[in-house]
Amino acid sequence: MIPGIDVSHWQSEIDWAKVKAAGVKFAFIKVSEFPLNKITMYVDDKFEYNRKGAEANGIYWGAYHFFRTHIDPIIQAEAFCKQVGSVTSLPLVLDLEVAGCKGSKLVRKVKSFVETVTSVSGRKPIIYTSGGFWRPYMTYEKLTDVDWAVEYPLWMARYTSQWPGNIYPWSGWDFWQYSDKGRIPGIKTYVDLNWFAGSLKDLQTRFLPQKGTSKEIFEEVDEEMDQPIHLASELKNTIETEPIRNNELEGMHILNEEKVPAPLQNVKTETIHTASDKPSFLSFLHGKFNKKNKEPADPERSQEWIEDVVYRDKKQN
Repeated sequence: MIPGIDVSHWQSEIDWAKVKAAGVKFAFIKVSEFPLNKITMYVDDKFEYNRKGAEANGIYWGAYHFFRTHIDPIIQAEAFCKQVGSVTSLPLVLDLEVAGCKGSKLVRKVKSFVETVTSVSGRKPIIYTSGGFWRPYMTYEKLTDVDWAVEYPLWMARYTSQWPGNIYPWSGWDFWQYSDKGRIPGIKTYVDLNWFAGSLKDLQTRFLPQKGTSKEIFEEVDEEMDQPIHLASELKNTIETEPIRNNELEGMHILNEEKVPAPLQNVKTETIHTASDKPSFLSFLHGKFNKKNKEPADPERSQEWIEDVVYRDKKQN
């Protein structure tokens, strides 16, 4: 599997050279959204900076749009594609995690969006969602309403140390966002961590444009294990938000568009410096799923404590 991240302006200034050195192979970068009750598209002010930083350091990048239902999906898709311009790396992404409607009405909007992105960009977009959103909102009326979605790659959000289950109609996931508490060199805040289900060659073959392959920005086909990501221990979350939730399942906040979170401008983050002797991210994965009943220890005395809490496991009662 190949490690990656996803970022937005919340990560502030990113040192992409350090991110690459930490072992990151791909990054999804926020581009846009139409804020609730607004008809003007918000463009993330770090998009161009992050895209250029990823490209300059040989990190594959993908651009995502935070989907809203109060704006016509075709308008959203066209504005998103226009903002990104030429898609020279990973496909565009539909970020689907909030809704002001559900069932067949929502399905029609989402289907219209991805079809428009496909038409404009010439490539099928990736769908980002969680089972906790998809099941009660997209399959609210009929399971078969979403059969068409199997044609699009799935980027699943599921914060757990266990292997995530499937979401209908997909038989598996292509990308898995497994934590929102990652710490890596080059990024001062928490960052979302992801896996790609395959080798680097698989990623290149399936998700990169087939034209112009002689100009590949990243050619380490068999070296995905050479530069592991390094993570620090889980620290107290310093990002304080006040979302009003309908539900919260599988690690993703399900927001009702009738109720708006506290203004994002009020979110505060605290810079936390990581230790230089951080555990290997990939070596951590090899042992993670076989560990049971490990008692946490003082992080100053034990690297094992770091390995146990880095995923922010959800304890079962």
